[in-house]
Amino acid sequence: MKPPLRLYLLAAEESIGTLLTQNNEWGKEHVVYCLSRVLTPVECRYTPIEKLCLALYYSAMKLRMYMLPVVVYIVSQTNLIKYMLSRPLITRRIGKWSLALMEFSFKYIPQKTVKGRTLAEFLADHPSTEIATKMCDEVDSLYLEHSSWTLLFDGSCISDRGGAGIIIISPRKWKTSFSFFLNYLCTNNQNEYESLIIGLEILLEMKARSVLTIGDSKLVINRLADEYRCLSHHLSPFHFLALQLLDQFDDYQLQHLPRHLNK
Repeated sequence: MKPPLRLYLLAAEESIGTLLTQNNEWGKEHVVYCLSRVLTPVECRYTPIEKLCLALYYSAMKLRMYMLPVVVYIVSQTNLIKYMLSRPLITRRIGKWSLALMEFSFKYIPQKTVKGRTLAEFLADHPSTEIATKMCDEVDSLYLEHSSWTLLFDGSCISDRGGAGIIIISPRKWKTSFSFFLNYLCTNNQNEYESLIIGLEILLEMKARSVLTIGDSKLVINRLADEYRCLSHHLSPFHFLALQLLDQFDDYQLQHLPRHLNK
């Protein structure tokens, strides 16, 4: 069995870069391949999340012969890569990239758990890509912990499955949308809770500390605001999990948006 590979993803304002490594027989990490390229004017307008996803897609297409036969551990700036790998996203360009990556065996590992020697060597060898400056900052613009984020959520239900849609707006007004298939039979209210839970999990993994949560489900919003009591045993697990996630923020607000305005 071939040893796994490790793929480092890096994204800056105008460039992306990746580094593919593997441990040798003595357990020492060595470079297999590295890639970097300048973004097009259109790609420069992508959100930071989309740039990282683009880096993963770009690497997979270029290094397919290396990565397809083995497990590849993904190391990136944000845990949101994990959602791209583990949930069937169906939104815009990220959805297309996700579908193209389904044939690969990817696993996410947090960047902080990885020793920085190889990454530092890679950055030192690519000083012109603007990636080094971006990565050396301890607090990236993606992690504005003490500023307020906005989360809009909505759920939908069809005969045999559900759907969850969320929009995350950063303090710098970057907007990223996600759609998920929920591969189990559930009610509309359960879908609403599930959409909220997914959005809160993503924000917590991004180190957000303050959030304005907006949804068109009056039942969900008022129950979380303690204006309604949750008496349904079908909804109680979702309700308590959402409350636990909200309690992990330093500050949160709940806002109901009338359904006809939730486009």
